[in-house]
Parts: sequence; C-alpha cells; structure tokens
Amino acid sequence: MAITTFTRQLNLPETLAMSVALMAPTTGMVFVTPFLAAASGYNVPLAFVVSLIGVLVIGFSFGRLGRRYAHAGSAYGLTKDALGPTAGLFAGWGLALTYLMLTAALLAGTGEFANLAIAQVTGLQVPWGVLALVAAAIVLWFAIRDVRVSMRMMLLLEGLSMALIVVVSALLIGHAHLTATTAIKPFVLNDRGVVGIAEAMVFGLTSFLGFEGSATLGEESKDPKRMVPLAIIFSALVGGVFFVFVAYSQTVGYGLTPSDVQAFSADATPMNTLVQRYLGNTFSAMINVGAAISFFACAAASVNASSRIVFALARDRYIPRRLSVVHSVMNIPRAAVYVVFAIGLALLGLGTVLFKTPSNVLGYLSGLGTFGALVAYGLVVVAALVEYWRSDLKNRKVFFIALPMIGLGLIGYVIYGSVYPVPAAPVNFFPYIVLGYFAVVITFSVIHRRRSSTIDSSVRFTENGALSYAAEAD
Repeated sequence: MAITTFTRQLNLPETLAMSVALMAPTTGMVFVTPFLAAASGYNVPLAFVVSLIGVLVIGFSFGRLGRRYAHAGSAYGLTKDALGPTAGLFAGWGLALTYLMLTAALLAGTGEFANLAIAQVTGLQVPWGVLALVAAAIVLWFAIRDVRVSMRMMLLLEGLSMALIVVVSALLIGHAHLTATTAIKPFVLNDRGVVGIAEAMVFGLTSFLGFEGSATLGEESKDPKRMVPLAIIFSALVGGVFFVFVAYSQTVGYGLTPSDVQAFSADATPMNTLVQRYLGNTFSAMINVGAAISFFACAAASVNASSRIVFALARDRYIPRRLSVVHSVMNIPRAAVYVVFAIGLALLGLGTVLFKTPSNVLGYLSGLGTFGALVAYGLVVVAALVEYWRSDLKNRKVFFIALPMIGLGLIGYVIYGSVYPVPAAPVNFFPYIVLGYFAVVITFSVIHRRRSSTIDSSVRFTENGALSYAAEAD
C-alpha cells in the first residue's frame, strides 16, 4: 500500500531550519544592499528595520492560520479552506514557482561564489557550472535522505555562514572609526525621507523571501500548530536583526557622505569590496566561502519545500497522484523531490543559456520567483483576515484586523514598485511570464482534478485535516 502521510518527527530547531535556510540571510547581504542604498542613501539599516516590521505583519497572518491548520502545502493548505480551492491553487503554485526558481538561482550562486573562494585560496579557476552541478548532486543526495538529516545540515550550514558574516561585519564596524554622532546617523531619517525608505522596502521585504518555509513542514513537525508559527516569527526576527547589523556595517564601512553612498549603491559586491579594503584577501575568501555555503543550504531548502507543495497538490489530485507517495523509511516524498529537482536543474540550464553569467542567472531567476511569493503572501493575509474577521469584530480586536490590512498594503506596494517605473528588459517581461505560468498550471490542475476518478471509500482525514489515501498511487 502506498503511504501518503508523513511521520511527525521534527523538533523545533529542525522545523526552524527550513525557514532560516530558505531565507538565507547571508545571500541577501552579499548583493542586495546596494539597491537599498540607491533608494534610501545611508538609511539602509533603517530601511531594514521598517522591512522587518512589515515581514512580521505578514508572518502574523501565517502564524494565526498555522495555529489552526497544519498542512504540507504551506500557503496552499492555509488558504484553501478560507478562500476556496482556486485561491489555494494560486497560493500553492505561487510558492512552488518561487522555490523552483530559487533552486536554479541558488545553484548558480553556489557555483559562482565557490569559484571565487577556490580562486582566492588556490589560484585555480574551476568553471562555475561544474561547481553548480556538483552542488546540485549533493543537494539531491540530502533531499532524498532522512528529512531530519537534511534539516540539521541546512541549519548548521546557514548558521555557520551567518556567523562568518557577523564576525567580519563586527570587524568592519571597528575599522569605521565611528563617533557618537555618526554611529546613530544611519538610523536617523535623511533628506530622502519616507519616500526613500518606501522605495528601499521593495528590496528590503524581498530579502526576507522564504521566511515562511517552515509552513511546508506542517505535517512533519511533532507539534506543528505551536512549532511552525514560532519558527516563522523567530526566523523573521533573527534574519531581521542580522540584516540590520550587516547592512549597518556596510553603510558605515563605505561612509555617510554623498560620494560614499554613491560608491556603495554602485558596487555589485559591497561586502567583498569592504573586506578587501580593510581586512585583506583571507577574510574576503571567508566571505565567499560563507556565501557559497548559504547559497547551497538555501538550494537544498528550496528542493525540500517545493517537493512538499507538489506532494500536497498531488494528494488532492490536482497533479498526478503518484507524486504524493511518501518513502516509508526516509519519510520524504521522493517522487516529488525528483520532479522538482529536475525542473530546477532544467531552469538552471535555461537560465545559463539566456543570461550567460551566474550573477545574471541568480538575479533574474530569483527576481522572477519573487512574484510568485508575493501572490502567495497576499492570499495568506487575505485568508487570515477572512478566517478571523467575525471573531475579531466580536471580541473588538481592532489591532488584529488592522495588521492584515497593513500587510496587504505593503505587499501591494512591493508589487507596484516591482513593475513601475517599468524596468528594463528582461525584467519588464516577468509579470507576463508569471501570468502565463499561472494560466497554465491552474488550468492543468483544474482539468486533472476533474478527470481524476472519484475519491474512493478508502479516503480518510488525518488529524491535521489533510486527505490521506490507503490506495495505491496512480
């Protein structure tokens, strides 16, 4: 008999690992901060503080729904009951798009930064594509093993990379020779004002992408209705503090004059520049090693997370049911893992052909994937609002009603800021690509569901409300 339910075996740190690794704080600090500097000047740390508040508002909605529903489909499972199956499909396929794009993008990032680290340490030039494929093979090996091993590996690697960046950032702050006046200046609103902070938030909020990843472990955590909401909020808090600290070190490392800010905003690899300037080649190699580790851990988390969403959709017969089978020993949906891994690898190849360099593959594919997450986030916030609207009104919890409203406003603003002013090609095509993607996958899902045979009498409901089948997979 095919097994289509998970064993609950993950503790809180293992559940937390998915969100931390998917958010991959180190990767954002390697190349995102110049975009915030271009918008907000030397207020980059302040922009991250405001972005953290916004992410916590969105995380509040994930947490409220997570205390009621525990589902492997993450946003799909959290929205389909409150908003209906169609909304659930949009949310699930939106996050699936994000995780699939991240798989390809992060393998490219792993190859690029591993290449830089090897060249600095040994002087050898190993093609980034070869290193990316090696990383992909290791990612697959971990993804098909015991899920606990995979989660522990991701948490360890991401924690190590964050620790390296924190040490280097502290050293950079020490070399900045700050006075009492200059030390606080990055947190005091500058002449670009609220508009600059708002523009920077488009990049600040997307830096937290993946903080909701623990929701995909809703059927594998020992106590998901407690652990998953805790993991989501805690990962956002840890990531936010990390972002603020590292962004602060880069801001004061460059300096606070207009020319310093211009240099910061024009630098594609600000951390490496500062480390080379103040600390030398050895520390620069450490940064590249830490970045490669973070990219790898995030790629592994992306495969794990997307396979759970595919599993959930297959179990509800929106895609072939054979993808909902769980390995009886490893407790992972192996068929789903193989499918999402193959798609991620294909996207890596396509991205390489279209965009040539690993940095372009990383930037464009991750940017494309962002739209899927924003759709999913918006639907989760709406679902939380709908689910609790009556009880909040009855109990006069105005604050609990206001938070989702704020979250929707922030998500809407980020989407608006991503498409207007109209960006240069190929980014200007991304919204249309995403719309086409949704048209294809939603249509396929609806048709497949209708053509599937009527659910037989062996269907039962698990304690978390998810469907479970005793019959063999198709």
